[in-house]
Amino acid sequence: MKRIVALGLVLAAAGAAAPAALPAERQRVAVIVVPSFSPVFASPKAAHGLLVAGEGATVSRRGALASLLHGALGNAIVDSGVPGGRPKISLSTRPAETTFYVALPPPGKHHNVVRYPIAVIGPGYHGLLTSSATHLTGLIAISDVAPSVLALRRGDRPPVRSRASSDPLGYLRSFDSRLTHAHDSRTGGVLVLVGLMVALGLLALATGSRAVGRAAFLAAPSCLVVSLILSAAGVTSVTEIVVALALGSAALALAGGALLLPPLRLALGLAALFAFVFVVLWAEPSWNSLAALGARPDGGGRFYGVNNQIATLLFSPALVLGALVRGPWLVAVALIVSAGVGVSSVGANGGALVSYLAGFVVLGLLVRETRPSAARAAAGIAVAVVVAFALVGIDAALGGSSHVTHAVGGGPGTLAGDFAHRLHLTAAAIGSTWNAALLFALSTAVLAYLAWRRPRFAVLDALLAGLVVLVLVSDTPTEITGLGVLSAIVLRVWLERCGESLAPLD
Repeated sequence: MKRIVALGLVLAAAGAAAPAALPAERQRVAVIVVPSFSPVFASPKAAHGLLVAGEGATVSRRGALASLLHGALGNAIVDSGVPGGRPKISLSTRPAETTFYVALPPPGKHHNVVRYPIAVIGPGYHGLLTSSATHLTGLIAISDVAPSVLALRRGDRPPVRSRASSDPLGYLRSFDSRLTHAHDSRTGGVLVLVGLMVALGLLALATGSRAVGRAAFLAAPSCLVVSLILSAAGVTSVTEIVVALALGSAALALAGGALLLPPLRLALGLAALFAFVFVVLWAEPSWNSLAALGARPDGGGRFYGVNNQIATLLFSPALVLGALVRGPWLVAVALIVSAGVGVSSVGANGGALVSYLAGFVVLGLLVRETRPSAARAAAGIAVAVVVAFALVGIDAALGGSSHVTHAVGGGPGTLAGDFAHRLHLTAAAIGSTWNAALLFALSTAVLAYLAWRRPRFAVLDALLAGLVVLVLVSDTPTEITGLGVLSAIVLRVWLERCGESLAPLD
């Protein structure tokens, strides 16, 4: 009898802890577009959230409506924000058992810096809306609505669910303000990052000091760490963020340059860096999403995890860590770091996953022999591909869900189509403006010069090879090459001018 009572208590507790909006049967679901001032967006009967209406720098009502009905985001650069394919749902004029009320941008094209209200009234929906795609409570991608409608109609678990909140509207006002401040601080954050790398790089070049060279190399990861700390502390003033980021990052980089002597101390310091970043991305994704350097949820393309900016800045430290440990530990570092940037619950960046594995394969070949044979290079590429698929498969098997697992799960056709789309986006981004094309051309020319210049360093060649892959599989080529060339320059200054020994090839 006691066992039966205990079992009943366990089942009751499990039911109480079950996620909201997990339907037991199929539901009638409607989607209604209403003005942003509609009373439903203040209703205590609804679950409330903020809607990101598109992907890219601009958004339009036409593109937002298409994304709503298609369940996919169109990119503003290549298709004016209008996704292809057939609509998955249609709009309704009358409420149903569960109803999604959505406000859309006004007619015309607008900067994609405004969030629009969304409310859901139905069984299991109350408080704040949540999304498995954004990992940010209260923030919903417009492309999540159609899949949620279809899931509810089938009786499945929808991507858009809810959680209890005593003051959802107050939370959303505060959250919307944090998103705005994060957006406004990004330009200043990037200027601090670039300025610190350039200043310390020039100082290292002039003095030839190994400590300053290490500081220049550590400038980028120092900025990322301080940016996360400021976000965790809730600092929102743009002036305060820029000043604190500049002072804190400079102090951390200089301290690291003086104290983290290779190989052991520097290796431990870099391992601690990745442990800190990955734990934050896993446990508190909002710290990264609301930081001056990090994911950019207001733009619709990356809500959490490792965006291309972070992937580029962490690439050099990852390879240096691999070069410091060597042997079987190099394989361990490659798997752990690549998994961290790629798995759904942490980095969720498939392009970075492939690029990092490629960079580590090149590094492994170069530290063993000066001129790897074509056969070994081909074998290395095959190993990188197999490992990438294996890591994504394990991630999916453990319940991970992201655009990476969806692309791989769709089979070769989906992967090929996704890769072709990325190439299209890359070409379009390069040619979108004259200054983007000029920056990409200049950065590429400098990277080519660094690849040609002697003496050669294994870790630098691995970085250059990985950056090429990252450009091909990502959609922000100008940002990758711009930040990549800075990383490559400070790495070379440190290794060549400052005489730090990290396995030169000749």
